[in-house]
Amino acid sequence: MTLPNEEVFELLRDHFVLGARNIEKDEHVGLSHGYKCTQSAVGTTNGAGARNVQLLMLAADGTVLHALPGYWHPDDLKRELKFALRLHLLNDRQDLSAAQKSKMLATMHRAFLRNLPAETLARSRWQGFDEQAERMRLADGKRDTFVYEYGDKTTIKPTVQVVHERLMSRPFQKLADFDMESFVDYGRAFYDNNRGDKGRDFKKAELANKKRVKEQEKAARAEARS
Repeated sequence: MTLPNEEVFELLRDHFVLGARNIEKDEHVGLSHGYKCTQSAVGTTNGAGARNVQLLMLAADGTVLHALPGYWHPDDLKRELKFALRLHLLNDRQDLSAAQKSKMLATMHRAFLRNLPAETLARSRWQGFDEQAERMRLADGKRDTFVYEYGDKTTIKPTVQVVHERLMSRPFQKLADFDMESFVDYGRAFYDNNRGDKGRDFKKAELANKKRVKEQEKAARAEARS
């Protein structure tokens, strides 16, 4: 998820119960050439590899408090983990209705985005191949990954903004109801930056990706016919 950082480890150790699940067969999974346990991950930009790994922060009853797709810089991950703890306090409040909590959650996300430092926004820029893939999808209609200006001009949003805006539309959902496919659906599904490093391939992920591509092509044909 991120490069080793003692402050991140301390936050996780003191405030979270850690667990992991293999997503290799999940329908939303991406495709990559994996690292071995003895290899070190290379630093990249926030949100890169969204389909390959997700960090979910859950309440005890399975409510999704916060979710981060892909890689995150340690300094930004610390900020997001602390934000999740504040959302946990909001979720636990018994004096508020679900509607009131949803409204407050959206306000908190917007305030979080307004107060992000320039360094975080810089680390949340898109990788070139991800932005190219995302811009190609504009031909199929509007995407929530862009700011639409006058005429045909579009500006791509920082990945941190995309993530928080998508979470605003999923206020305190149970994990079983959380649409991970649409949440991580941006950029490119295939990452091969470390190919040739004698890592491993993920055969089940290859099958899941082929299945997703076939379903997308089938849906596109059906839409064209209608």
